[in-house]
Amino acid sequence: MPDPRRLGDAETCILLVYTLPETAMERGYEPWLRSTDNPFFNAIPGVHHYANWKLAPAPEGLGWSHFDFMALRHENELERVWFNPGLDAFRSGWIAKWGYATAKPTPVVAHGYVMRRVRTSGAAQHPIGRISGGAGTLPEADLAWRVERVLHKHYALGKVARWTRPVAEGNPLGLDWIGFDYGEGALRDAPLAARAEQIAAP
Repeated sequence: MPDPRRLGDAETCILLVYTLPETAMERGYEPWLRSTDNPFFNAIPGVHHYANWKLAPAPEGLGWSHFDFMALRHENELERVWFNPGLDAFRSGWIAKWGYATAKPTPVVAHGYVMRRVRTSGAAQHPIGRISGGAGTLPEADLAWRVERVLHKHYALGKVARWTRPVAEGNPLGLDWIGFDYGEGALRDAPLAARAEQIAAP
């Protein structure tokens, strides 16, 4: 029976990247993701697939150690999902409970990245993977997306005139595309190339 929440079936996906303080793991961050965070996001109307991942390990100097894929049922659900009535309160609670690894979120962490799917292989989902990212030609990956827009996270919305902008106007992620391969294997030769482990998924 096909999985109704396959990440590769969605045309639009938001990439969320972040860091955590060193104490988060010992305070139960990963069990909390599985019991609370992941079910909450997957229940938001318009969300097709939401999954939590961590880099294992994070490349030195990257600026983030964890990431989430938030795939939408339809492209036109973006505003509805991003401004879901319960999402702002949930995010405020997340920050209060867990915080960031730095006193002030860096630009790459303070934004989300809207990506359009340009390649999917139909490969089976797996809790181990390899994430890559770069500029120019997209790879022959199980999944590949083009980064198209930048989203301001909720705590920054009051400081800007627009909640979203095209990457041509500034892209803190610094990557034009994101690729993802399921399972073990060699890392891709790309500016971003890291192993990833899934923490929670629908």
